[in-house]
Amino acid sequence: MIKNTCIKNYRVLRLLLTVSVISCACIFSHGALARGQDNPLGRAEPGTPLAGDVINFGVEYLESEAVMNQAFVPLLNYMGEKLGKQFVINYFLEDKDILTHLVNGRIQVAHFSSQSYARALMTHESDVHYIATVSNSGDDPSDFYYGYIFTRKDNPAQNLRDLKGYSFGFVNRTSGSGYYYPLMLCLKAGIDPQTFFSRILFLGEHPDVTQWVINGKADAGATYDGNFRNAMQQCGNCLKIIEKTPPIPNEPWVAGKGVSREMINKIQQILLSISSDSCSADGTPAINPGLRQQLEIDSFTVHDPSFYQVVVDMLHYTENMSREN
Repeated sequence: MIKNTCIKNYRVLRLLLTVSVISCACIFSHGALARGQDNPLGRAEPGTPLAGDVINFGVEYLESEAVMNQAFVPLLNYMGEKLGKQFVINYFLEDKDILTHLVNGRIQVAHFSSQSYARALMTHESDVHYIATVSNSGDDPSDFYYGYIFTRKDNPAQNLRDLKGYSFGFVNRTSGSGYYYPLMLCLKAGIDPQTFFSRILFLGEHPDVTQWVINGKADAGATYDGNFRNAMQQCGNCLKIIEKTPPIPNEPWVAGKGVSREMINKIQQILLSISSDSCSADGTPAINPGLRQQLEIDSFTVHDPSFYQVVVDMLHYTENMSREN
């Protein structure tokens, strides 16, 4: 069954997908979104719980509508069967907007960014509860990654302070491993990049940073471990790591205000048990190719919330610098 509508409220444009054991109802209207119409069919306020057997799930648009549908609907359908619940997906244009709805109880479960979860720990720790951490796809799945500050092997610099007076390439001002975490490393070492480096470049994408350093257009740069490995293969091991971040955790799933510890434990156990063989009653795999390939989610792990302390530290160190820039 398919019904079309669009809801725009509190700066949130959302695609609602009701996922149940029996059916999946897609609620979406391209035209209404494009025109920015407000609640054209007079629907209830976004995220309002529909009934006791409904769980509102929040996630930012990470990919196209088609990919998001393909990725999350099978997973939440599978979870709904296990819990005896219905999931309603709420897509947000900005991840930070999800926090408000978690705190006021309109969203019960969310796929959160690490930075948004760290901010929740800093401001609403009692209302937002950790569930699990996403694990990446690949030959060696991991629920964390590293950020590197690097240069060419023929550069005499051996540590971060040796880069004084060199040009430096960041990715962009929104990148974690390509800006915020290397900025934290600099600030922890008492280095102000604005005065320490001869020139700062924002190059746009991670492969651009490694290529600029390989080609000698920038003396050093910042990137994440996967891109660094790819660049090393391409250039014949011509790069070296000057500094690396602590492990940077992948995105968490979190629960909002009013979700019981019993329900959190049930969701944790379902997520931990998911494997390549996990399927819904109709045979649909819980981990769809859209989740595995485009969003790089294979499985889930569970940690203590302190796993995200490095993200809290990064925010403390970089907040003032970000405001100035």
